[in-house]
Amino acid sequence: MSSSASDQVKSEPAIDVWVCDWSEPEDRAAFARLVAEFASEPVSGCPQLGIAHFAAVADELAARAGTLVLLAAREESEETEGVLVAFESYSTFAKAQLFNIHDVHVSQHARGKGIGTAMLNALTQLARDHGFAKLTLEVAASNTGALRLYRRHGFTGIDTAVESPAGTTIFATKRV
Repeated sequence: MSSSASDQVKSEPAIDVWVCDWSEPEDRAAFARLVAEFASEPVSGCPQLGIAHFAAVADELAARAGTLVLLAAREESEETEGVLVAFESYSTFAKAQLFNIHDVHVSQHARGKGIGTAMLNALTQLARDHGFAKLTLEVAASNTGALRLYRRHGFTGIDTAVESPAGTTIFATKRV
């Protein structure tokens, strides 16, 4: 059976997600650049923390047990476009490990392309594969893009953001 143009489905470009390899200079540089971008955004409010600061953070994270950094890019991109930083922790109630998501950032030019979703999906799968109970995170109530992303991915506790005063941080959780 032949397919006509109307039968073909347009698909999103492939997104690569990988665990940051601290021994790779390209991964370290991408981490520092992306987290510096995130720090300079109004929702973070720390533009003074530049690439040099986060290059030093990379040194510390590389030596810290329980740190997971995911990097992501669209297949056609020439640079890394997303970063997710998570730390292993433990839930006494669930009697199992969890990942606490500390930072998620997608470069402004790549937003709305599925990179945040791909990173969260990869983290969720890693958590499932290793028997983790849940994912947790904190998000600024003013970070509407992140709130939409986390709602779509089934995080609970975010509905209070609508009524939250400026400067409020929301705690959210998702069972895996």
